[in-house]
Amino acid sequence: MPPAATNVRRPINQRRSLGAALLLACLTVAVACNEPAADGGATASGLLALAAGPDGTSLTGWEGAATDGITVDLPAGDTSWISVGRANVLAATLADGGLATSDPLHLGKPLDWRLVKPVDPSGAAPPAQAYFATWDPSGGLIAELGGDLASGDGVSVVLIDPSVSTIFQIAIDRSVVAAPPAWISADRLVVVTGDTADPATTIVDTSNGELSDGPTDARLVATSANLSRVATMAGPGEPVVIRDLTGWLAGDGSAIGSVEPPDGVQTAVAFALDTSGQRLAIAWITDAGTVELAVHDGRSSWRRTAEPALGNARGAAVAWRR
Repeated sequence: MPPAATNVRRPINQRRSLGAALLLACLTVAVACNEPAADGGATASGLLALAAGPDGTSLTGWEGAATDGITVDLPAGDTSWISVGRANVLAATLADGGLATSDPLHLGKPLDWRLVKPVDPSGAAPPAQAYFATWDPSGGLIAELGGDLASGDGVSVVLIDPSVSTIFQIAIDRSVVAAPPAWISADRLVVVTGDTADPATTIVDTSNGELSDGPTDARLVATSANLSRVATMAGPGEPVVIRDLTGWLAGDGSAIGSVEPPDGVQTAVAFALDTSGQRLAIAWITDAGTVELAVHDGRSSWRRTAEPALGNARGAAVAWRR
């Protein structure tokens, strides 16, 4: 689990370890496809992968038919999570709990970052430790989890408007599991609650702060940017299932496709659907303790169609450019 919140700034080596731990995020299931991988970088075009290694974190992007990734500048210090907003503006959660946003990303060109230091109407700052900053569908707000994810108690959803550096917090009066929130509409998001052995979801209405019960079959949730599809993973050894978002929220039990775990995999780190929900990127930990990436394409019956190389990473997060 990620460590408890603290107001003390960690030494760089400790923050690097924390960054890797956050990328692993206590997830306990591996997902992939047993179909042989195709050697085609084109299906990875638009993918971003944040990798954690012994020397810190790095960000790589893929474009066009190139099989080699392009290194992307990150803010100073280690980054523990990455999210892509409108016009390819990135949000980065820093290992020390801070938040940074970028200029629009253009692969192969320098990328400028700026720290976001928001305050609430009373002038108070957000929680000292925050996790999983995630842009909303329109790219105007960032949601993150703030508080003590080590215990899962006392966690809040922190909504940040980086354009004016303001925050609004919604307390989650339930035990929260270490997993990124997922937006399901312009003003609603899903938070994984319960515990790792018996996860549930809670729907948070950001317009009024109200909480309601969501689907109960998800340890990890990712939605497409156009909010048409959702990918979920129920628990250890389970497949990643791709569904219509509306149907999933209604509990109709239908599925568009699924990706079964392969041999030699221990833990799923993260997965992400592209904007239209046609491609699914998965990062998982192998038995050797390294990360492997795979891209699965719905137009090819969710077969694995690319395996972008990530070196000797020990943790990773994935996202798609918009």
